[in-house]
Formats: sequence, C-alpha cells, structure tokens
Amino acid sequence: MKYAFKLLVAAFAAATSLSAQAHAGHDHPAHPHPGQSSFGDAATAAAPEGVTVTNCWIRALPNRLPSAAYFTLSNGGDRDVVLVGAQSKAFGKVMLHASKTVTGMAAMVHTDKIEVPASGSFEFAPGGHHVMLEKPTSTLKIGETLPITLWFEQGRAITMDCAIRSAAG
Repeated sequence: MKYAFKLLVAAFAAATSLSAQAHAGHDHPAHPHPGQSSFGDAATAAAPEGVTVTNCWIRALPNRLPSAAYFTLSNGGDRDVVLVGAQSKAFGKVMLHASKTVTGMAAMVHTDKIEVPASGSFEFAPGGHHVMLEKPTSTLKIGETLPITLWFEQGRAITMDCAIRSAAG
C-alpha cells in the first residue's frame, strides 16, 4: 500500500513537472498570462460583494516543482462575478488553469476567466480547475500558509491564506 501511494505521488509529480515545462515553453499570444504587475494594489482593492473563499490549500511538491492551489469560491451576491487572475509574492508566475483531456492525454490549459453565478459556487480541485503556482521564491513548508490574491473584474480582489499540504493533500 505504501509503495502504491509513493508511486502515485511520484507519477503526479512527474506529470505536473512535464506539463508545466511544456506549458512554460509554448507561445500563445491569443491569451497572454498576466504578470504580477498587471493587477492593482490588493491592499486597497475592494472585495466583490458577497464573495467568499474557503478551504484554500496548496499542494507542495518536491524540488521546487510547480504547485497548485485549490479552494471553493462562493458568490452569495445577487450578481455574477468573474475571476480574471491571481497573484502571490511567493511565486514568480501565477495563472488560472484547468486540467483537461486532449486527444486522450491529460493536459493543463490556461483559463482567461471563471464566471461564478449569483448565489452559486465554483470548486477549484485536483483534476479540475486550479491556480497554477510556478517559480516559488522559497521552499514550501508543509503546515505553513501563504497568501494568494484572487482578482476579479472591475479591479476587485480577495486575498486568502492557503495552507501548504503534502502532495497527497
């Protein structure tokens, strides 16, 4: 059982590394990734009305491999909200991604925006949508937390503390 778990973690780490390397090396001007400076000042940005974030966690992988953040985004407001990006000083590159199967192969694809309907929610979970975290500025330590800011249309933002967990979650 332990061997199967270790094999599963190693396979996930290898797949994430290969996918991230392939992602970093391709050019796609149709949807450029926003840089960390593309957004305003999170400290002065208002949060979208009625939006909350719960259960945020970051999957820690060995050897500074790219990581991912998962959470639930809930919209208790009476208007749809649109998530357009994310940022964190703890990572050199932060993007909205989705895991998809393309011609029978698992792949990660950039997502320009995610709409969360009024009175609805959106789940960021392993195997689905996630915040891709590349180029960590330091080693991720299980048990600690790191802040990530989610950016919405109209310059609104929410900063959340995300717990760092092992690759097993």
